[in-house]
Amino acid sequence: MQYLCTTCQFITVNKQSYFLHLQEKHNCPVEEELPTRKKTPEYTCATCDYKAKNKQLLIAHHKGHSSIKMWQCSHCSYNTSRKLNLRRHIASIHEKIRYPCNLCSYTTTRTNYLNLHIKFVHKDHNNNL
Repeated sequence: MQYLCTTCQFITVNKQSYFLHLQEKHNCPVEEELPTRKKTPEYTCATCDYKAKNKQLLIAHHKGHSSIKMWQCSHCSYNTSRKLNLRRHIASIHEKIRYPCNLCSYTTTRTNYLNLHIKFVHKDHNNNL
């Protein structure tokens, strides 16, 4: 399950992180008691405080710290160590691709954000389908 903040584009799969975000970023009181979480094995980045659930995610994360940025945007000076990041950059910045919600004025640069928006913001509409 994913939690989407209706005030900003914050998304998390962790309920505790979602409630902490609401409290700290938007000063929203949270009436529900924050759940305690079972400890799952974590892989910690040696460069920053990122924690991954598995080794493959940590390896992918480490590429972001690389000083070798082999994917260069042909339209501007943006460069990245990940091809996916470059594709997203070009689509959102240079091609101005936006995905609009057909139920409100919300737009986003990523389809997964739109799906989460519809799922959580328009949950009453989803139940009527």
